[in-house]
Amino acid sequence: MQRITFLSRSLSKGKIRLVQQAALTALICAFAATALAQPTPAEQQAPKPPAPRESPLPAVAQLGPAREIKLAPDTWFRFGAQVQAWFKAAQDRIRQLDGSDGSYAYDFYCRRCRFFATGSVIKNVYFNVLFESSNVGRAAPTDGAKTNSIPQILDAYGQVKFHSAFWLSGGSILMPLTRNGLQPTTTYVSVDNANIDTTPVGQANSNVLRDLGFQANGFFLDDHLEYRVGMFQGTRQAAIPGVQTASHNAPRFVAMVSANFWDTETGYVNGGHYFGAKKVLGVMGNFDYQILRHDAPATTPFPATAGLAQDKNPYYGISGAAFINYPLNGANPRGGDEIVGLLQFGYYDGGLRGNLTAPTNFGSYPLVLKQTNYLAEVGYYNHGLRLSFFGKFEARKISEDYDLAFRQAAPTPSQVWIAGGLKYYVGPANFMNFTLQYERVNNTDAPSNEQRGTNNITFQMQTILY
Repeated sequence: MQRITFLSRSLSKGKIRLVQQAALTALICAFAATALAQPTPAEQQAPKPPAPRESPLPAVAQLGPAREIKLAPDTWFRFGAQVQAWFKAAQDRIRQLDGSDGSYAYDFYCRRCRFFATGSVIKNVYFNVLFESSNVGRAAPTDGAKTNSIPQILDAYGQVKFHSAFWLSGGSILMPLTRNGLQPTTTYVSVDNANIDTTPVGQANSNVLRDLGFQANGFFLDDHLEYRVGMFQGTRQAAIPGVQTASHNAPRFVAMVSANFWDTETGYVNGGHYFGAKKVLGVMGNFDYQILRHDAPATTPFPATAGLAQDKNPYYGISGAAFINYPLNGANPRGGDEIVGLLQFGYYDGGLRGNLTAPTNFGSYPLVLKQTNYLAEVGYYNHGLRLSFFGKFEARKISEDYDLAFRQAAPTPSQVWIAGGLKYYVGPANFMNFTLQYERVNNTDAPSNEQRGTNNITFQMQTILY
């Protein structure tokens, strides 16, 4: 019995040793396999190559959420392009030889062909550059020659943000002259900007509502109140031979105040349509002023005044606007149905008294006659149908301080425009759309040999990527 017990104990110890040896062997094998699978230090430092891309980015650049090319957290570029192809049928004011209404001129041309770039240099330092070739291919009204528009720089400025209440820009800047004139061309409610937007630049001393200068702007009340104040080149007076060189006169001063009661607008331009993405209600006021030296020659050489030093009234303009963008289903970043409206008023006086051939005062801006401007615009955008419908009324009333003969020959006569139409959006929002607009033009002071009312029809195909 004791022998059996001893053998049993011996056998149990043998089994235990066998199990221990097997476990030790398995542990060594597992450790070796793990060591073989573990990468070397060199392999640990070398990252795995990324999955192949269709368009590989440079090693130092990244693509940001707004398609900007990021070189560093505060250094980036963003590029864009825009094409507005137009067909326009415009009726002449001049009657036919048999007394019938004027016939139509037909034009196919590029209203706006643009390339632009914006970006950030370092934190709070930005730039904006816009190249445009406008009215390319449009027939000249006299000989029918196609317009070969040379591309020009419109916007070209640098900007630094010192504080939310004080930004400073310098370069070629869009002047804050009117609400409609500050809208981007891609979001116009109608086919184009208002005709009266060009009134304050009628002296032909700016470049498509832009001028060279410096502008300060800033925001208060949680960005609901914005101001802009700028000093611009404006008109430069001619030299006085033997006395002084040209440009001895003060700059042009332009100012704007805008108040938004609902959503804020903090961009360089303000929207026409927001396509249901914003809920906007606000008012805007604009002021424009320049005075030329009284003892310097006139800036426009009309026969009776060429080279004469005479008194010059200042030029000034004021504009006011009330505007609304109301999303019918609430503001949605993805867009929605929207009603948009704008009421705008302007009063301008270039200082001319008498007329251009016999002025009692030549004025600082003789081509901007004393006048009153009006604009009313409304639109409805349906997100589901990708359609918008719009209507517009605008008027220019030249002051009756000028006699009828002069008003009839004025470079900008009294006129009334009534327009309406629709847009179809192929892409979401405004990436691609077609516009059809009918416009009736009433020439208030038209002489007897010209018809009072004419018709214009415009078709537009717009493509934009930004």
